[in-house]
Amino acid sequence: MRRLLLLPALALVLMGAPVLALQSTAPPVPTTEDLPVSAPVEQVAEGWVSTETPVDATLMGVRWNGDPGAEFTVEVQRADGTWDAAEGIAGDDTEPDAGTPDAARQATQPGPEHATDPVWLGEDATAVRVGLEAGAASDVTVAAIDSSAAVAPSGSAGALGVLGIVDGPDRYGFALALLGLALLLVACAFRWSPRRLTRGRVPAFVALGAIVLAACVPAAPPPPPPTGTPPGQPAMTSRASWGGDLAFKCAGGPVSATSLKFAVVHHTAGSNSYAPGNSVGIIRGIYAYHVNTLRYCDVAYNFFVDKYGQIFEGRWGGTDKPIIGGHSGGFNTSSTGIAVLGNYQTSNVPAAGWDAVVRLLRWKLSVHGVDPALGFSTVVASSPCGCMHWPAGTLVSFPNAIVGHRELDATLCPGGSFFAQFGALRSQVQSGISIPPPTTTTVL
Repeated sequence: MRRLLLLPALALVLMGAPVLALQSTAPPVPTTEDLPVSAPVEQVAEGWVSTETPVDATLMGVRWNGDPGAEFTVEVQRADGTWDAAEGIAGDDTEPDAGTPDAARQATQPGPEHATDPVWLGEDATAVRVGLEAGAASDVTVAAIDSSAAVAPSGSAGALGVLGIVDGPDRYGFALALLGLALLLVACAFRWSPRRLTRGRVPAFVALGAIVLAACVPAAPPPPPPTGTPPGQPAMTSRASWGGDLAFKCAGGPVSATSLKFAVVHHTAGSNSYAPGNSVGIIRGIYAYHVNTLRYCDVAYNFFVDKYGQIFEGRWGGTDKPIIGGHSGGFNTSSTGIAVLGNYQTSNVPAAGWDAVVRLLRWKLSVHGVDPALGFSTVVASSPCGCMHWPAGTLVSFPNAIVGHRELDATLCPGGSFFAQFGALRSQVQSGISIPPPTTTTVL
């Protein structure tokens, strides 16, 4: 009967080994699938609803030809068969400036001309229905993106069931405890006694334990390229950490401006119903949408902030450099784009997210010697979007170097509720600006 103890021992090994393996399991590269939801020659009007379209996606956007102001709704089917409305469907408002590598790559974009912002669907979307709420459209297509998180090896269902309780570094102690208990059960099953552990058997026992642990823990992925953290930078997840496997798609790499003059604050629209662990998947999905669907060189934003206060480096190039993104048509050069994950048209940014935006703006503007209260002037660049409030070539001036996207382009971004609080945002950032005095050389 003692041999029956081998069964629970095996179960404990199947639970403990994947807990150890999960930390170094890399997330899969996001995939994009274009799914037509209207007939090729069909012109659809207000009130049209597509048939149910199966998807394997965590994030999606709608593309179409026709009315650029067309408005869409999306219903999502969950794994349990229920349907609910996706939140925050809005027209895409990220655009490169003319003459940039992003604009050149975008010109090669196949398929429909217009697009919505990408929308987070969650991890259990199985089908979608697209409806046209206003305007007219043709060639309606869903860009379905799967940016699922890493999964443990097969056989780990039991382990994953406890990861919600035992997470982070504590998972290692938990997993080793499971494996130790499994060894104890095996020892009992074979009537092992410590008296039998002679000096000659100790090395063999240690070697066997090392082999078991080596089999459970896969080789760590290669470390990201060494990059120094700029002085004073707030804690953030580096691009190498969340997207080290996601390439910059244009030859020559990221492009820098000669200086940074101002910051543009955005929201990503979409859903506010995401957990802290979803943020990396959302950002990786936005990268895939920008690169695969909109044909940018890289993700359009320079930084992301989630509602829990987590800060993420966005576009490749360096957090302390004036990297040119694709976040604000006509205003990308000499700006930095900070996007808050979620839709803040009618909701306020939670306190943790707000504080993170303040800390990031204080540091980024200080690094570049920008005193936001002094304002700035810039010349509007040309952009394929044609969305700017002024014609290309116009010299425009602003009283503060922290602006909402809606102040530059025809968009609701960063949301009405968020934008209404920009006075407080600017004031809080201003109180923490620290610009080192210019160095001077005295000639004797």
